[in-house]
Amino acid sequence: MKYKGEKCAACGKEFTEDDDVVVCPECGSPHHRECYKIENRCANIAFHETGQKWHKSLADPAAIRENSEVVPCPACRFPNPKNAEKCIRCGADMVTKEKEAENAAEQTDNAPANEDPFVKYMESEFEAIRPYLGFDPEEDMGGATLKEVSQFVCNNTLYYIPIFKRMKDLGSKISFNLSCLIFPYFYFANRKMWGWAIFSAILSVILSMPTYILWLGNHISSNSSTESFLSLIYDNQSALENLDEIFSVFSVLASLAFCLFGNWLYYRYTMKSLRRMKSQIGGDKVPAKQLMAAGGVKPVNILFMALIIMGIGLSALFGFIQIMQASDILKSL
Repeated sequence: MKYKGEKCAACGKEFTEDDDVVVCPECGSPHHRECYKIENRCANIAFHETGQKWHKSLADPAAIRENSEVVPCPACRFPNPKNAEKCIRCGADMVTKEKEAENAAEQTDNAPANEDPFVKYMESEFEAIRPYLGFDPEEDMGGATLKEVSQFVCNNTLYYIPIFKRMKDLGSKISFNLSCLIFPYFYFANRKMWGWAIFSAILSVILSMPTYILWLGNHISSNSSTESFLSLIYDNQSALENLDEIFSVFSVLASLAFCLFGNWLYYRYTMKSLRRMKSQIGGDKVPAKQLMAAGGVKPVNILFMALIIMGIGLSALFGFIQIMQASDILKSL
């Protein structure tokens, strides 16, 4: 029997000579006929998402020869490229001198010039578990499945899925996001969270304004066109320095808050977006392409955000100067 010794994709039991086996036409996974009838679908449904094909067990020498992808080391059983002469892990001889010429010719005829069969095998195995990291793809994350969340996040799911799972299961809100610590507005814009991007940009510009004005006072040369502006800065020098110290403290606190709660904000944004999309289409299933188009990242947004920050900065500078000219509040600090 072709599948004797292999395991059923549904129940995990090994096939015998007398078993009635059916094979998935899409990925090739074998099932007991009765096991297949229970769900009336392939048990390796994750293979269909990644395009992976089922392969026979590496423990079966006949299967290894048939698949012609990897062979186990005779000493340590570590899987190696089919034509490897020595084991990658332990260095033991993989082929005899009599087979070297045959293997070299077979490699030239059958293997693509720049393709490593071992790497290809390991990548296909990894791709099967990567999207959901071993979690149940149909688990409800709060109005959407883990599979839908993974498709919406799209980029860097290895980082986000475990964090989102912890937030959903434990109610945790705190995690570390380095991007949000340094440039929260760029992070939010890249993830298409424009509300938080604009808010964090405005906050950052306002809190850095005293520092920027003091810097201008020290670096702008005095002439007829800048004399009034520099005079305004010098008249409020002490107040600006006091305000700069206060704003610097708030700036650090704001950066820490975005760093610790940035992932939670993205989790809330993801779930809210998925629920809204489902409501709009009036169904439970949103096409994967639509999810990936709505979510993921968009690096060009970082450029747009930089232009927006320039506009916010110029507006804030003009407003700050107007306040300095019209009020004596700064002098009383």
